[in-house]
Amino acid sequence: MSMTYMTMSIAPRPPVGKTLQHGDVPEEEFEIREILTCWYQAGFVPFIEGNPEQISFWDRVDEFKRLTKTLALLIRCRAYQSAVKRITSQWQSESLEFRYIHYLLYKVRHV
Repeated sequence: MSMTYMTMSIAPRPPVGKTLQHGDVPEEEFEIREILTCWYQAGFVPFIEGNPEQISFWDRVDEFKRLTKTLALLIRCRAYQSAVKRITSQWQSESLEFRYIHYLLYKVRHV
C-alpha cells in the first residue's frame, strides 16, 4: 500500500503514440481520479496505517467513513462507475484498496 503505487496508478496515461484530443477522456474520469486520490491519501491510508501521535483512531474512522460515503454517492452515477472501473483496471487486483473500491461498486449496484 505505498503512496507511490496509488499516485502512479491513478495518473492519466494516454495511449502510446497518440495525442489526446478534447473529449478523448470523459470529464467524469478526471474528476473521479481526484476524488479517489483524496479518498486514498486522506481516508484510506491514515485509517489503515494510522500514526497514533497524529490523530486518534476514531477520528481516522470518521474521516474514512465520510470520504467513503462521498465516493459511494458519486459512483451511483453510471458515468462515475465506468470511470472507476477503467481507473482500477490498472491497479493490482490483490491490493486492499482495489478490493475495497470493487466492494463499493458491488454494494452500489445491489442496493
